[in-house]
Amino acid sequence: MTLQKRPAYCRGVSSLINGVLLQFSLTVGAVLAMPKVLGNETHWWYLYLFQLSINTVVLCILPMVHESPSYLASQEVKHHHTFKSKIVASVKYYHEISDEDAERFAENLIETHQISRSQESIISVWKTPFNRRGTLLGMMVTFAMAMSGITVINAFAFEILMDVGMKQDTAAVANAAICFFSFAGILVSTKIIDHFGRRPLLISTFGFLTLVNVAIISLMYAYERTQNQIVSYFLISAICMFNFLFAMGPGPLSMFITGELVPQTCRSASSVWTNAIMATVRFLTLTFYLPVKNATSEFMAYAIFFIVPMVVAVLVLFFLLPETKGRSVEEIREEYERKALLR
Repeated sequence: MTLQKRPAYCRGVSSLINGVLLQFSLTVGAVLAMPKVLGNETHWWYLYLFQLSINTVVLCILPMVHESPSYLASQEVKHHHTFKSKIVASVKYYHEISDEDAERFAENLIETHQISRSQESIISVWKTPFNRRGTLLGMMVTFAMAMSGITVINAFAFEILMDVGMKQDTAAVANAAICFFSFAGILVSTKIIDHFGRRPLLISTFGFLTLVNVAIISLMYAYERTQNQIVSYFLISAICMFNFLFAMGPGPLSMFITGELVPQTCRSASSVWTNAIMATVRFLTLTFYLPVKNATSEFMAYAIFFIVPMVVAVLVLFFLLPETKGRSVEEIREEYERKALLR
């Protein structure tokens, strides 16, 4: 949605604001859910009341928010004056530019989107080489993000900390600290994403996440062998570093990189495929991780699930992912055609 509202030069930071709010919410939730705060039998219902209040506020605000300019420009023209005025109003609302600039911007949007107004379906998106390549790259980023280890860390961090000898209260505090590092990571990302670009940020963070995963596996193995409490604190540090790196790169970038790789007419269909990949991978991971862990061990299960996919992702993205920072889809298409990559 953010991609449709913001110009290319600031869409990265704009998209990351969503991630900042998400990680902030997770951090607040982790603190509130601690047994000594609201995560107990007496006060648990306050958590649901808090969530209900937030959802109610959002639902009240949404009707007052303008539809995105790109979406409006791609709709069927029935009354041109009304059609154009809605787009101009939306452009002014999101871009904060003058009436004259907004009208010129709206005309360009209308001309661009009306030429190819028909939206691609989840099947037709595979028929065009450019759309197919962008969708596959987006799916690869999403797959790597889901198979980085974040699914298990988010779902079982508390249990992992308990398994390495921590008491319940200590594990709850450590879990809140892990969430805080995610928040810190995405704050750093807002400062560097439009400076270094998407490609180097994704490749470098995926690479470092692979190394951190090796460290996590080694520490799990070390604790299993030694039962040393000091090892568990090193493990907390490694998981905190993992969340910091994940929130700095793959976490937020995977949510909008696909939209920068395909045209407006394909974004909905491509997003369906990337979301389907993410949901499928998470489902399979959560379904099979615990049985594999119980059949082997914590460190062995983590190694089986999260090392090979990360190595493959780094190699694929290094050779195939283009830079999208500040570039339009047309510019990326020209690069592909120049390099004869579309077949």
